[in-house]
Amino acid sequence: MTALLDWRSCYKCQTLFFDILPEKGACPAGGGHKAWGFAYSFPSDATESPTRQINWRRCGKCYALYFDGFPDNKGVCPAGGGHQASGYMCAVLHDGSGDTPTQQTNWRSCGKCQAMFFDGLPEKGACATGGGHQANGWTYVIDHWTEEPQDSMDWQELQTFDLVNGLRRQAGAENVWIDPRLVAVTRAHSQDLADHFGLKDQLWNGWPGHVGSDGSTPPDRIMKAVGTSGFENVFVGVVWGNGSVPSPQDACNWWMGEPAHRANLLDRNHTNAGMGTAYGPGVSPDGGPATWFYFTQDFIDAG
Repeated sequence: MTALLDWRSCYKCQTLFFDILPEKGACPAGGGHKAWGFAYSFPSDATESPTRQINWRRCGKCYALYFDGFPDNKGVCPAGGGHQASGYMCAVLHDGSGDTPTQQTNWRSCGKCQAMFFDGLPEKGACATGGGHQANGWTYVIDHWTEEPQDSMDWQELQTFDLVNGLRRQAGAENVWIDPRLVAVTRAHSQDLADHFGLKDQLWNGWPGHVGSDGSTPPDRIMKAVGTSGFENVFVGVVWGNGSVPSPQDACNWWMGEPAHRANLLDRNHTNAGMGTAYGPGVSPDGGPATWFYFTQDFIDAG
């Protein structure tokens, strides 16, 4: 069977979404989806059986996995209207088995929006119709790649983090370790920048992109998150027209090309870090509409 990889759970809305693209679709809780936990996969060429259901598809608008088996009901998409089928068809098990080292149960179809969501938590996420999701139909069992969660970052954030560690190793520095607390604070700052276009231009110690909408600075945010001081790198990129979406490599290239950011990235005293990205609308340099991407990485030292 052909495996369809790169599916993750959104920690904001609890739906399963396709995570490999730079944009993260549309989350009912606002903005794009944000991944956490396991990385899931599905067979794309399986047939319907007493314990397997086909007709699950990726929505090309919101990136969520939804049930496309009803001709006249495409659910409710947070991007507007019904879901829109894109990509390969996924087949999902509903064999009644429990969790295993490489499978997770408690996945359900939402009877209101038709998206696949995780029903194993007391909170029921965020549904595009309002309120939480409402479980309907089978209880599904979904394969995940490894026995351990991939951690709290999405693929774009993980790729950036891995590139940073590669640059550190080349310079003779140790890897920095993922700190979920710093992931949360960097994601929040990137989203703050995305939600407040123009905030990126405010200066802190002569550098743009480090001031929050509440006036917070990197020491404020890091101290609040982990109880110690820390350090921050921010990269801002823009795409409009037929341009290319800013990539993790673009962020690292910019940081390495600027002496102060390079020194921060390669600092041998740094031991832990978090990486957070977000994107939002804005104005291009030529005055037209554009999408701006924000990469934030925070570091702390041992102590």
